[in-house]
Amino acid sequence: MARRRGGIKIRYIMDRAERKRTLEKRLPNLLKKAREFAVLCDVPTSLLVYLPGKDQPVVWPSQEAALDVVRRYKEVGDLQRFKNNLDGAEFIRKMIDKAKAELCTVQRQTRDKEMNLLIDDFFAGRRRSFDDLSPEVFAALESTVEKKLRAVTARQQELLGGAVLPPLPTQLVQPPPLVMAPTFSSNLPPLPPALDASDVSGLTTTDELQAFFMNGDLP
Repeated sequence: MARRRGGIKIRYIMDRAERKRTLEKRLPNLLKKAREFAVLCDVPTSLLVYLPGKDQPVVWPSQEAALDVVRRYKEVGDLQRFKNNLDGAEFIRKMIDKAKAELCTVQRQTRDKEMNLLIDDFFAGRRRSFDDLSPEVFAALESTVEKKLRAVTARQQELLGGAVLPPLPTQLVQPPPLVMAPTFSSNLPPLPPALDASDVSGLTTTDELQAFFMNGDLP
């Protein structure tokens, strides 16, 4: 076929000999393109070509691979037909199940946020006790606190290199009472007025001070 500017015009080749030559020339290129497509895109690819006057087709890459691609195609077709054959009741049931699952997820997230707010109010001093909570809410709060304590313990063990920490106390431990230091009565006489360094008369001697601490009086 003569090439023209702008490419080859795609049309049926009337000449049988020319048609055969074109088939023999283009078929190897077609197999090469199929292999490149399968390698570049990493997708299952198969090529099946029936030649004129031949009973067995040309199969690429192998007959087993071609049968696997055809089988997968038929399975996808059956699944699509099954989806199209779903009646209205089945469709509504599936939509209800999906909505229920989404509702459970939202409820769980909302409950977690409520428990975190209760804990924040307690530590901020806006709440003194949990006596006004219902048993269900109190149980959920207890579960949340235990979960946070386990997370803190796991994080501490991770920071300490896997060391085993003692278990957390279940009740508050009262600190021991404070012991007041003993007090002493002050019966010391008033300090004398400022004296000259050369005048030492009237000062209390060492023996007199020792007698004061022993007997509590001065001469």
